[in-house]
Amino acid sequence: MNKNNLDFDAHMIDSLSNLDPPEDEILKTNPWSKSIGSIAWGFSLTTLHLNFLYLQYILPTIGTALIFLGFRSLRNENRYFKTVYIFSIFRLILHLANLVWISTPLYTLDYFTIPIGTVMFIFQIIMFMISQAALNEVYKKVNKVPDYKPFYRSAAWTAAAFFIALSPLSQSWLSFIPMAIFYILIIRSLFRMGDELDDTGYVLSNAPVKINSETFGRAYFVTAFVLVIICSIFSNHLRLEPQAFYLPEMIPTRQKLADMGFPTEALNYLSEEHVEKLTDAVNIEAISELLMFDPREIEHRNTYGNHTSINYTYEPGRNNLEVTTIYIEMPETLIYIMQYFAWRGGRPVWQDGIMIFGELEARNKQVVSSGLFYSKDGNSYAADFPSLVFEEVLQNTMFGSNYIKPISGTLSYPFGSKDQGGYVLYSYEFPGEVESYMTASIFNYMHNSSPLHLPYARTDEKIINGAHFFSDKLKQHYTTYKSFRGNTDLSFLINENPPSQLNE
Repeated sequence: MNKNNLDFDAHMIDSLSNLDPPEDEILKTNPWSKSIGSIAWGFSLTTLHLNFLYLQYILPTIGTALIFLGFRSLRNENRYFKTVYIFSIFRLILHLANLVWISTPLYTLDYFTIPIGTVMFIFQIIMFMISQAALNEVYKKVNKVPDYKPFYRSAAWTAAAFFIALSPLSQSWLSFIPMAIFYILIIRSLFRMGDELDDTGYVLSNAPVKINSETFGRAYFVTAFVLVIICSIFSNHLRLEPQAFYLPEMIPTRQKLADMGFPTEALNYLSEEHVEKLTDAVNIEAISELLMFDPREIEHRNTYGNHTSINYTYEPGRNNLEVTTIYIEMPETLIYIMQYFAWRGGRPVWQDGIMIFGELEARNKQVVSSGLFYSKDGNSYAADFPSLVFEEVLQNTMFGSNYIKPISGTLSYPFGSKDQGGYVLYSYEFPGEVESYMTASIFNYMHNSSPLHLPYARTDEKIINGAHFFSDKLKQHYTTYKSFRGNTDLSFLINENPPSQLNE
């Protein structure tokens, strides 16, 4: 290359050095707004809770990954960014641990709630304080003073939100509205901070990575999703301790009950001891109903002249439960009631739940016997309920709170099982001496078609607290019984509330 060419190249380089590169090229080499924007979006998504479509879990997962990615690109700027980058790694791990907590029975242990919340609160405050210290250090290097200190504001907002959540103000809109306004202002100031740093001319230090941001974000989200699915499957498929079941011999006592109207299919699951308790029965009445969890709607049109009426009937789908309430009236004022249920199709493997409720004036109420049954690989099995509780509980519904004492339980059957069913036999007495009485029984069954229900909760507790009250997941079988003896009208002994109120 001759001297003229070298002079020409030098002249061109000198001329181009005075030109400013395009703004998008500057952002590619000095992406403060991108990094700070990622952090701002991350903190936004981790503090914003939308309680529908699982967004209260999806958005914080995305936000946690964005916080990490934002601080990862800034980790070589100063010691504070390095520290908060390490904190963001711990936050990734803590978020996964939190997902495990909310998708397993650990979530039902109340003594974990406040300690975990306090630890996360302190952790968040420390991250905000160190993040602002990191930004202050950057401004010192360019001899500027930041117009905003958004991370300090974020720390103050988080502290206020934490203490409001522990106070009665958490139920008031008066606290929510100003908190929402300040939240929006803080997030805006975070984004504005990134734009200001772009304009300072401060060049980011190189922070090479082995995994790009997009790949890492997707991998973290998939990891969180798979972890939740595994924990949900493990937690909501309840294990049974089955024993081989053989049909009992139809002894005279059993035959007597069958002749009085006791369904043989249900009678087979009672032990000889419990059959003997029923030998003095004076009357038996069985009432059955098919509960359809996915009914097929059939439309019927009838035309009369210019008028067309439309009505609908329902036929069984694939998931149906046949429920039979059996009233066994005994001498005096003692009565036994058996709630018997059998699946006619369906896969009840993901922690279904039952709740039995009814007579309020009863005394000496007790669960006499209960059990589950199924068949698998040509063999029949029987097992106890994984959980069956008869105790007073506080019921919280949209109509208020009150104490009730239902029989409630949870159940699952093994994968590949067939002919699933179960029963609960309970008894009680009416107060005083009466010649006749009326009573009622309400059987609620909640069927879960998938293992994914967050946060974790026992299904029977969901029924008690009114969850899915208007959903096809919850079905109710309501029956009444009037005693066989006498004609005296003592209907005042029955709970006069309609079925819908009894279930609340």
